[in-house]
Amino acid sequence: MYSAVVTQVYSMTQLETIQSMIGDSMPADWIPFADMGTWTYRDDVKLRLQRHEQLNNNLQTQWTQHLQGNSQNFSYLVYYGDSPVEYHTIASVDNFRAHIPMPRQPSGPNQPYTISQYQATLGRIITGDEDMFQSYLKNTGVQIR
Repeated sequence: MYSAVVTQVYSMTQLETIQSMIGDSMPADWIPFADMGTWTYRDDVKLRLQRHEQLNNNLQTQWTQHLQGNSQNFSYLVYYGDSPVEYHTIASVDNFRAHIPMPRQPSGPNQPYTISQYQATLGRIITGDEDMFQSYLKNTGVQIR
């Protein structure tokens, strides 16, 4: 009697692959369910960005203080399938007109608040409008580094 050994090869998705899919994407690559707080990646619907919880309903920081509308911040999770793989804190500024990941504090006097290119991509996805996102970065003085 023969014993058959069946080998299954699983295609493993690594965190770096997920980050690359997000980092190389544009807002048009995502299906927005903004009212539900969910953005689904068109090329691999197992990948989604989902608003998790409100952290502060009246965010007042130096970089948001001159905006007319209310600013709030929320936690967001990046999911692949049912697995959460990243956590981000993102500010919804000026009554939800744009969404800017919480920037790093300035490294010294007269230095800007900064976000990474990857964080900027997350902000663009949630904002859904490149020009609006860039305009709010300029208005808040947050720079991409």
